[in-house]
Amino acid sequence: MAARHYFSHDSLDGRSPWDRIRATGYAYPAAENIARGQNSPAEVVDAWLHSPGHRANIMNCDLKAIGVGVRLGPGGPWWTQNFGSR
Repeated sequence: MAARHYFSHDSLDGRSPWDRIRATGYAYPAAENIARGQNSPAEVVDAWLHSPGHRANIMNCDLKAIGVGVRLGPGGPWWTQNFGSR
């Protein structure tokens, strides 16, 4: 997102989060949270917890795996949580 100057769950080439997660070799993608601009992990988690959809992903006990990423730089930081069902 940072390198290509966009902010969306879907890539500019049309790939979904599930497509990208599967491409890494993980076969059970289930949810994704993204955010931009919060200055610390505490700020981004607070923002996600105040958003019903993001909070539902975090609190969903059926989600068993997580990958977390941050990209620092101008226009960011960009934050990502990817959740899996196994």
